[in-house]
Amino acid sequence: FAIQQWLGGNVDIPFSVALERQIVIWFTWLGLLPAVIAAARRYPMVGAPRKRWLLRQVGLALVFAAVHSLLVSSIRHLLGINLVGGVIEGALNLFFAQPGRNLLTYAFIATAYHAVEYHKAVRERDLRAVRLEVDLAEAKLASLESRLRPHFLFNTLNTIAALIREDPAAAETMLGQLSDLLRASLRSDPGAEVRLEEELHLVEQYLAIQRVRFNDRLTVGLRASDDARQALVPQLILQPVVENAVRHGIAPRESGGSVWVLAERPDEHLRLVVEDDGVG
Repeated sequence: FAIQQWLGGNVDIPFSVALERQIVIWFTWLGLLPAVIAAARRYPMVGAPRKRWLLRQVGLALVFAAVHSLLVSSIRHLLGINLVGGVIEGALNLFFAQPGRNLLTYAFIATAYHAVEYHKAVRERDLRAVRLEVDLAEAKLASLESRLRPHFLFNTLNTIAALIREDPAAAETMLGQLSDLLRASLRSDPGAEVRLEEELHLVEQYLAIQRVRFNDRLTVGLRASDDARQALVPQLILQPVVENAVRHGIAPRESGGSVWVLAERPDEHLRLVVEDDGVG
């Protein structure tokens, strides 16, 4: 800019004076930088109506251009490099002679700030999305653990391992039942509903596994009306309750016990009952 003013300016001035004048211009913008950034922060681009935001930016650009012209004229006057009469005259000359450069300079600074803030917002949004995915995965694992407890899985796998040599057919059947339970737990959606008939099938699979583990110590009774079997229920609403009955009622009792599951629909409501005759 100094070379341009020195070679092509309206007034013949030494290069040193042209350089001083340009230094004043750009260092004044540097001094105004915090104020420009504060204005950009106060009026962000994201979420604001486009027309209102654009008009506000034009207004701010004019204000900063006027302030910049006044400061530059004042500094040049103090340094003795003002080429016009007074401070006000110099400021008006700067404001009206080169409005495009001042407006573009403000626009460049404000746009750079908005670009950086937008980039940060996108990164934070992506980071939140990743954290939500991790939280969702952990919640699913916690949900799976709460529905099919690790001790049940380990005990079942140990039982299958013991049956492989003694009764391969029973081990294969038990493995299929465990697969059904795991598949239902992994695809489970807390907001989804399924027919009670599917839930009762999973309960039967679970109890069949437990009967193999407990031998003759566990007796099972399951009764459900046809009307009740067609009712819609949240996924895996019944199996954890039955598991609690076996774990806390039957398992601690040396002689074992019985678990009964009843599903009926006497009116518009579905009634599910899980009972056991174990401890407590």
